[in-house]
Amino acid sequence: MKLVPYILISCLTLTLAGSCTKEFDSINTDPTRGSSIAPGQQLTAAAYYLSGGRETGYPNLYFFLPRAQYVTGSWGMRSGGKYIRNDFYNERMWELFYGKSLKQLIDMLERSKNDPDLINYIAAGRILKAYIFSLLTDAYGDVPYSQAGIAYYGKIYTPKYDAQEDIYRDMFRELTEAVAQFDAGKQALLNDIVYNGNVDRWKKLANSLRLRLAMRLSKKDATTAAREAKAAIDAGVMANADDNFKIIHESFGFPDLRGNGLSQAFHEESTFKYTIGTNTFVRYLKKENDPRLSRYFINRDPEGNDITELTNYISVEPGLYWWDNWGDFTAPNGRVIPHASKFCTINLPFTELQASFLHMGYAEVQFLLAEAAARGWGGSNAQQFYHNGIRAAMKQLEMYPGMAAVAPADVDAFVTAHPLPQPPDSIIKHINMQKWVALFPNGYEAFANQRRTGWPELLDIVDVGNESETGKVPFARLFYPGTEAFTNTANYHEALKRIGGTNDWMVPVWWAKP
Repeated sequence: MKLVPYILISCLTLTLAGSCTKEFDSINTDPTRGSSIAPGQQLTAAAYYLSGGRETGYPNLYFFLPRAQYVTGSWGMRSGGKYIRNDFYNERMWELFYGKSLKQLIDMLERSKNDPDLINYIAAGRILKAYIFSLLTDAYGDVPYSQAGIAYYGKIYTPKYDAQEDIYRDMFRELTEAVAQFDAGKQALLNDIVYNGNVDRWKKLANSLRLRLAMRLSKKDATTAAREAKAAIDAGVMANADDNFKIIHESFGFPDLRGNGLSQAFHEESTFKYTIGTNTFVRYLKKENDPRLSRYFINRDPEGNDITELTNYISVEPGLYWWDNWGDFTAPNGRVIPHASKFCTINLPFTELQASFLHMGYAEVQFLLAEAAARGWGGSNAQQFYHNGIRAAMKQLEMYPGMAAVAPADVDAFVTAHPLPQPPDSIIKHINMQKWVALFPNGYEAFANQRRTGWPELLDIVDVGNESETGKVPFARLFYPGTEAFTNTANYHEALKRIGGTNDWMVPVWWAKP
């Protein structure tokens, strides 16, 4: 990757350690300690840190993917699969996004704001900033937003927590203004690992993200949701897979930041060997006769041979570890499969270190358009968008190294067998179930969309050992980091007052409240 030297320069030059609450000596000084760093280097580093490096993979693998009931099995997945608190995994988003991505991005925006020739960097930076804050607020609820990351420039060392409703309102504004801000007559975007300087694709990302966020409000504020969805659609969303927002990674393991963070997490203690498909996910794929089942999961014997034909994708109930309910499996041909090898585990292309990470893609946008059409918020042919989404979702699997493509005939057969049903509420369900399938392995968005729509309908977890800390009730948000209580005390407690006075992960975020 030609951009890697620039990324490494950025990583070495910038003071990246810490977050909005840690290591204030570093945070409260100029993070670059110089004036020559190019804005493209900071834009690149901010994007790269979203999914590069093992710690970026922890919240996805251990909280969100099991919480969305895609997978379970490993010890770490007890956090999202059994609803057991783990502060280290819980805080990774906060520490990494505030302390690395946003720190660089906000510094770049501040450095560039008085130079008219850098307007395209400002526009792209605002879009990426809105995306990062959308992840944070959807995971935690009210978070530092308007005052975040400006300690050096604004001398605000303890940022207030903005209400999620206000954050959403401002993100809509930021995305709208950023699209209008791009100027072909100004300096082009250099060292852009997201879209290689293609401004039109940045605009489509902004509009697509605006559509995603609009749909997030479908139950909380339908009027705003409808208005923002229609505006986003009219402005122009992703038109094909070339518009996908993905970060390309390289085949480097921990501690190298160039490797896919989720993949690095899979490789930690060979976690991928114990990442088992849940009944929720595998049985849905089986019921729908979905050809993607063989792309998502595989069964291997102790020597690594494919034995899926013998086991037929044995899955487990959500919440179980791989060693629970111990027992070997006898295949129809009489072969005895040892317990540790009988389950369907994640297919290896998803664990490749050079796998790209898809943050938002054309398939998701087509499902958003389908739902908008079904709700009467834009467009008129929900089924066409729905089928486009299915086709795009099957095609996007080819981005994973070594993944076998789904044959065109199989895609056509699946689409033909899956028309949208009636009545309207059933349409919304079917759209979001297929969207759930398409989002894998993006647990961030799957977690958010499941809380919004209720789909998939989560199965009750099986809690051998009575370990669940929530009474087996799915958690609704992440905990605020404990360090906030000591370093941002007043604002932290003010935020807690809005959710009942305690740092409670069972309180829904604003848009998910009835």
